[in-house]
Amino acid sequence: MKKNIVILSILSFLFLSGLLYYLTEVIYNERLSRQENNSESDIVSYVELISPEIRTALVKSDDIALLYSIEKISKIKNVKEVFIIDSGLNILIHNDSSKWNKLYDDDIYKKIVKQKNKSLQRTEQYTFIYSQPLNDNSVFCVKYSMEDAYSYLRMWKIKLYVYCFIIAFLMLFIVYYLSKFFFLRPFNKAKKYLSVNEIGKKTIYSDIVNMALACVPSSKSGGEDNNRNLKNLLNIILKNYLTLRDEIFIILDSQAKLIYGVDENNIVLQKHQYGEHIVSLTTNSEILKNVSVILEDPKQTLNVDVSDYKINITPLTDETNEFTGIIISGNSSGK
Repeated sequence: MKKNIVILSILSFLFLSGLLYYLTEVIYNERLSRQENNSESDIVSYVELISPEIRTALVKSDDIALLYSIEKISKIKNVKEVFIIDSGLNILIHNDSSKWNKLYDDDIYKKIVKQKNKSLQRTEQYTFIYSQPLNDNSVFCVKYSMEDAYSYLRMWKIKLYVYCFIIAFLMLFIVYYLSKFFFLRPFNKAKKYLSVNEIGKKTIYSDIVNMALACVPSSKSGGEDNNRNLKNLLNIILKNYLTLRDEIFIILDSQAKLIYGVDENNIVLQKHQYGEHIVSLTTNSEILKNVSVILEDPKQTLNVDVSDYKINITPLTDETNEFTGIIISGNSSGK
């Protein structure tokens, strides 16, 4: 039982860890996508707002107005470069004066110049260029970086991983101790009760066929009281309980030790060792609990559902109403 609880706890930990990892990735990608969209929206909106001024200043050859407009855009957070490039890939004007008249002949700039409409291009892992044609011969470009946002989100994701691991680890202990409380504790309680219930008394144990041979007055395998109790038990079984219709038919004596057992599918009994206490023969806590109830107060038949089987646990008494044993019998629900 304890081994099964440990396995259940570990499986719960692995399942929860996998689930939290998946949720973390989903949340991270969603926040990353939202951050990219927000940055793009901010840059594009501001460029759209100021581009008419740049276009007018370019037509009028007003260098001061042009520089002023480019300088305003360069002050936007995450913006790295603001420039105008002509069809020959020469920089006409740049927020960094040292790059004026430079040749930007990378493929990305060739692509930008050839396009006749607005576009957003990724140049590196964290870098984007938003471009907008000003006229047939020049394109206005804003280059911005998302590296700071990516770095922040990566650190946020690592922290979330740590928190999720702590939650999963705590859940491991919660599942373990709750399982012990609700499953192992009742099982051990019933097992402890059964293990101290009159186990010092001697009783004759054998297969039910051999048991009839042992129940003769000349038997020397046990005392007179043992023979009398065994005779009474056998007579009661033969008269009232023994039936070939039962798929499960188990006989326990008054100390809950196995005298006879038919359980081919091991629904109740995991082992068939005659003379052994029921505690060592089954791991089903419901069976143990109900046997414990009957040993304490053998007055009524108890019913238990085990897998697809309906199990009856019946106390046996003799003519003097003395408790002599227990019958555990049952069939599958389909019968």
